[in-house]
Parts: sequence; C-alpha cells; structure tokens
Amino acid sequence: MLFADRDSALGNKKQNVNAGMANAASLQAELAAGAGSDAYKTVAAIFDEGTFVETGALVTRRFSEVPGQGDAELAGAVTGYGAVDGKLTCAFLLDASRCKGAIDGKTAEKIASLYDLAKKNGAPVVGVFDSVGANVFEGVSALAAYGRIISSVASASGIVPQIALISGKCIGTLSAVAAMFDIAILEEGASLYVTDPSLTGEKDGQAPVLSAVAEKGKAADIVRTLISFLPPCAGCGVAVSECKDDLNRRLANALPADAASILAAVADSGRSISVSSSGSLLCSFAEIGGVRCGVVVSDAKKDGGRIDALSARTAARFVDLCDAYSLPVVTLVDSLGLTVSGENEKAPYSTDLARLAFAYTGANVPKVTVVIGHAIGAAFPLLGSRSTGADGVYAVEGSEIGILSADAAVAFAFEEAIAEGRTKEELRDEWKQTVASPAAAAATGEIDGVIPASEVRCRIASALLMLSAKGTVDAPYRAIRPL
Repeated sequence: MLFADRDSALGNKKQNVNAGMANAASLQAELAAGAGSDAYKTVAAIFDEGTFVETGALVTRRFSEVPGQGDAELAGAVTGYGAVDGKLTCAFLLDASRCKGAIDGKTAEKIASLYDLAKKNGAPVVGVFDSVGANVFEGVSALAAYGRIISSVASASGIVPQIALISGKCIGTLSAVAAMFDIAILEEGASLYVTDPSLTGEKDGQAPVLSAVAEKGKAADIVRTLISFLPPCAGCGVAVSECKDDLNRRLANALPADAASILAAVADSGRSISVSSSGSLLCSFAEIGGVRCGVVVSDAKKDGGRIDALSARTAARFVDLCDAYSLPVVTLVDSLGLTVSGENEKAPYSTDLARLAFAYTGANVPKVTVVIGHAIGAAFPLLGSRSTGADGVYAVEGSEIGILSADAAVAFAFEEAIAEGRTKEELRDEWKQTVASPAAAAATGEIDGVIPASEVRCRIASALLMLSAKGTVDAPYRAIRPL
C-alpha cells in the first residue's frame, strides 16, 4: 500500500513538473511575443543599445486562483538594469500589454527588488507609468501592493535620483506614486489624474511639482539627458568638468528680458535642462564654468517676477533636489516681491513660502545669488540671500533692493514732499539711488559686490569653482517630499 501511494505521488509530481515545463514554455512564448510592446520600445529608447538586462522576466501572477480570471500571466511590470550614457541605471515599466499594467502583489515584489538593487549599487531609477491601476480581484492585497511600491520609492528618496516617465495612464494612487519621484516627464497624450474626469469634469489636471511635457516620442530623450546630467547617487560631491565654453565670456551690457534667454546667456554654450517653468520661477539644470548646478531664475515678464504659491512650492522642491545630489544652486533674482492674489490666500500660501525658506536655509550645497533687476520685499530674503545662507551674493548695477519698490515707497512715505512741489519722478530716482541702491545693500555686507551686467556669467563661474569643495563632509540625507 505504501509503495502504491509512493507511485501515485511520483506520478502526480511528474505531471506537475510537465505542467510547469509547459507553463514556462508558454510564458517564454508570451515574453517573446510581447517584446514589441510599448514598454520594450521605451526600454530600447532609454538604454544604451544592448545593455538592458531584465530581472524577474518570468515572474507570473496566477489569476487562475482568483474567481473570474484566466490562466497565469506575466507580472505587469518589466524591471531591469542597463546603461544610460554609460551610467548604470535601473528601471521599471508598467506594461499596458499585460492586463493593462494592473498593480498586484507580484508587480510590487518585482519593483521592490529592483529598488533594493538600485540602492545597493547607487543607480538612478526610471519608472514608466502606463497602468489602469489596481487589480480589483486581489482586494486588500492589491492595496498592500501599492503600499509596498510607495515604501520603495520613499526609501530611495534623496539616495538615488528617481525620474518618472508618464507615457500612458497614471491614475488614482499611482498619480501620488509618480509625484513622489524627483522629476516627472509627461508625454503628450498621457493621462494623469486622481479622480476620474467623468466625476469631476477636470481632465488630466494633476502634475508633479517638478515636471516637463514632452512631444510624443521625445520623452525618452529627456530622460536620457537627465540621467546623464544628474549624479548616480547622493554623496558624489560637486561635479566639475572641463569648461567647454569661455570661462571669462562677457555678456551684453544689458541682460535679456525673459528668464529662458537669461539662462541661455549664463549657461555654458547656452545649454540647459528645464524641469519647471510654472509660475514666476524657472527651474533648470545647467553647467556654468564646467560646474553642474541647478539654476532658479525669476521671470520678470510674469507679474513682475512676483512669487506665488506654485512658484514657491516648485522652487523649494528644486532646491531640495539640488541639495540632495550635491548640485550648487544659482539664483538670479528679478522680483517685485509676493503676489497679491485672492487665490493664493485661499491656498496654504504662507506654508509654501515657509517651505521655500526652509529649502534655501537648509541647503548645504554652494549657493550663489545675483540680483539682476529687482529684489523687493520678501523676494530678497527668500531667494538665496546672504542672511539665509548664500555663499556669494552680487547685484547688477542699477538693480533695486528694498522693502518697497520705488513707486510704492514714494506713494507711502513722501506725500508731504509731493505736496511741497517735488515730482514723483524725482523722488523715485532719489530712492533708487540711495535707500534701494545695490551700493547701499553692499554697505551693510548683504551684497559682496556691485557688478556690470556683462560680468554676471564669469562672476558666477568663478564663485562656483571656488566653492566646489564645499559640503564634502558626510551629512545625513534628506528625503525629498512634495507638499
């Protein structure tokens, strides 16, 4: 009887092995058939040719165990590592060709394992989002899968750069996951929302704090550029390379009017990578004098460069990002102060301003600030002033620094003088030349020097090179958290 039981057990085991082999062969065929999916096309576009190695390629989710579902299928994420511009990079891609990229336990396991690999090896992570959300048949297990992915992303924040590429649907909880990444690239035609537009009437109204919109087919190029520019992990120190531009290149006697043109004039060979142009502050990466850095530029064409809630929130996140990855912060200020707006007052405006203040005062990287036009009211202390920790602060000749603009100061303080026959124009010019002049600020020690507009680039380059060894002492990382 015992022998008969043994023979029966061996027979069952043989059947299971045969079924497993057949299933493996089926999954291999499925894997080969899916090689032309959008996820694999994105892999080919991001990674150096022939370098991508897939991890957990045959991990399956067994829908046969769930009522109403079919046979086993490959897990909904493609995960792996390879080289981007020769730099080790990890990536997960939610693959819409596999059950519409639905999130479940197996998908979360693959992503968590990838993050462990990335943190151990100091490799950036790229996440590609194209998913309908959770697999509803898994119930609470699917919700736990979200939690595991969230924990993985949070654990890597401030340790390795994380870039989200939203190429398809990124909805509900997944939109929060994408917003946890350092930078997001939104491909035209992708969907990004928390609540279904049929319920709210708002279509794709969400956007991560630092993000850029890319034309269809161009998003992967932006990801490659960012990976190439950013350090592989925290603690790498300030990156300095041979300057491919003239270190002593002079600018025109007057700076351009718009923020993008100002940045192009200052950056080496005019090249920069913008990650946010929302609000009145342009946030970009660039090299200046061969030093890789982050640049915040006031856009005076947008409400006089006044800082609104969105601008403050965006710049704060950007400065935090630069601080985490040893990128010096250059700030070019031309702002009339804070926005006067009922919409801002409805929002947590003061909290956003506080977040900006914390970012600048807490950043340990080199910080260089140049007042290129106006620095009125709160704009002066909030945007990288000497009193909030800037290492070098300059002002362009003819710039204006003060509690009030010259026009507002005349209206506020000189009614009697106007009544005695002095003109507003005379009083305004006198105010600019005395109380609000850069020379007056330099006399207090808050400005290191008053410089002609033509020297803005070479002064910044000199300061960055001088400060490039700052912050080499190890410091605990700070997670980069969106508000």
